[in-house]
Amino acid sequence: MSQMDAYIASFDGKYYFNLWRPITAIREGDQDGVDATIGDVTWTSVFDTPPTPEFPSTHAYNGAAAAAIFKSFFHSDQVKLDLVSPYYAAGVERHFSSFSQIAYENAVSRIYIGYHFRYAVEVGLRQGTELGYYVYENNLRELKKVL
Repeated sequence: MSQMDAYIASFDGKYYFNLWRPITAIREGDQDGVDATIGDVTWTSVFDTPPTPEFPSTHAYNGAAAAAIFKSFFHSDQVKLDLVSPYYAAGVERHFSSFSQIAYENAVSRIYIGYHFRYAVEVGLRQGTELGYYVYENNLRELKKVL
């Protein structure tokens, strides 16, 4: 539930604010009306940039919502989790100590690959966290037995 709600809420925000992504801002830096910025028409993100507006970060929103659900369910933010990457950084091992750390690293990855500005990630984290707590408190209650 929290994941679907995060998609709906973040995409509502994306099309309400309709902000450009880094690829557009960097490539068109010469045309932004600020003399101090210089465009780089050859700049590109690590992967193909999604064809949607930039703000807020849906990835950050979803990760933070999931982390809030886990923190609520387990009554703790602490977790011991070791992951080994099977993909682009094959064999690289990551050690996590909290659900919040997982959500944060998931979120900032979007800055590193060139999809988002930091503010979109910060807002996505904050709103996703609020959403996750709301969903847990209001929708993930124990069902009463009917019979």
